[in-house]
Amino acid sequence: MPDWAPNPHPFLVHFPIAVLVAAVAADLLSLRRPAHGATRDTATWLFCAGTLTAMAAYFSGLSAAAAIRVPPEAGLAVTTHFGWADRTTWFFVFFASLRLAMSYIWRTTARGVIAVSCLLSVIGLGLLTATALHGGRLVFRYGVGVESIPATGPPWTMPGRAPAGSGDPAPQVP
Repeated sequence: MPDWAPNPHPFLVHFPIAVLVAAVAADLLSLRRPAHGATRDTATWLFCAGTLTAMAAYFSGLSAAAAIRVPPEAGLAVTTHFGWADRTTWFFVFFASLRLAMSYIWRTTARGVIAVSCLLSVIGLGLLTATALHGGRLVFRYGVGVESIPATGPPWTMPGRAPAGSGDPAPQVP
């Protein structure tokens, strides 16, 4: 861990989001082409990988919450985020298990079963979105897990460009 990072949770939370979104996309594609088992199996493995990364984020978040100081006004927000993270993680643990059974035990290509699976994956994506929004609120509204450093300089701009709305000429790049 770098010395500037309070814990591994901020590094881990983005992986389940990316992998589970890809899993839902693959799942929706499998609805369009139910006879192609490879698409279904790809979605299954993405759900398994996303679930493992969600578990890592979940447990690192529990560890982080126990180790950091939380402003009193953020206590309810932390509890809310934990509740969503708990529901989301265990939903995907169950769902990934179901998908493994669908792909490797039942091997079903019935459109109705695949449609129910897609519906459940979209529900899971909704849970994941709610969890992420509550976590983002902790960081950006309450500054949980973030060390505040007073700003002393001008706003950053891309080298060679003037700050937006300043009307000043672009600063020269050294």
